[in-house]
Amino acid sequence: MRRDKTRQNRAATNHRFTTCLRWLYGDFGCQYYAFMGFLMGIANLTTLLMIALDRYLVTCRQDLRGKLTYRRYYQMLAFIWLWSLFWSVCPLLGWASYGYEPSVTTCTLNWQQNDASYKWYIMVLCVLVYLVPLILMCSCYYQSARFLHRARDTGDSIYAFDWATEKNVTKMGVVLVVTYLFCWSAYAVVCLWTVFRHPYTVPLALTLIPPLLAKASPVLNPIIYFYSHPRLRKGMMATLTCCFREPPPELLELPETKSMTENK
Repeated sequence: MRRDKTRQNRAATNHRFTTCLRWLYGDFGCQYYAFMGFLMGIANLTTLLMIALDRYLVTCRQDLRGKLTYRRYYQMLAFIWLWSLFWSVCPLLGWASYGYEPSVTTCTLNWQQNDASYKWYIMVLCVLVYLVPLILMCSCYYQSARFLHRARDTGDSIYAFDWATEKNVTKMGVVLVVTYLFCWSAYAVVCLWTVFRHPYTVPLALTLIPPLLAKASPVLNPIIYFYSHPRLRKGMMATLTCCFREPPPELLELPETKSMTENK
């Protein structure tokens, strides 16, 4: 019964949006929506980079294994949100701006007003938030897969992590990079299009696709991790069932700590 009520409520809210065909929450709501969209989107991109960097450090940098503590991971999380907050606040402070999309049903970066401020913001954003993380992700996963491949050939058991096998590293790395390109490249292309050409030359249909793909990224990434990362899969299942049973003891240890314990 409760589930039916929530479905009815969702249907009612969807009906409201589809019949109005316009933004309903005013300029303040538009600014807030665009800000939160950029904040979460950039945080998602940066999180993917931090995960790739973490895998590289745990796999390839054996000398740093003891230094990858929970404190370091909290520092990574702090960097993710401070970095994302900086780029999301900039349009509110005058470096570019937020505004309505051509469909006037949602809000994002105001790429229709492509003045010098907007152009500089987009070019710097595309390089530092899109291109550099992409290059670093590719490098981290490539180095991890290469390192584990060499370790397997030499038969050195010290590199036999239960969650960093060559197969999982390669599979997850390739899928994540492809998903990254699939979800965010269209947005980058449209933004750069408006930098070098007039915004009104962008087809209306093309303006609808990039936001949908970008919003699909946070949905696809957990699915990828769930199916390609055995330890994370166990952790997610333990989280979902935490009210009914205690999590396995091995999930309460950091990966590098567990590996060192097993190899003693």
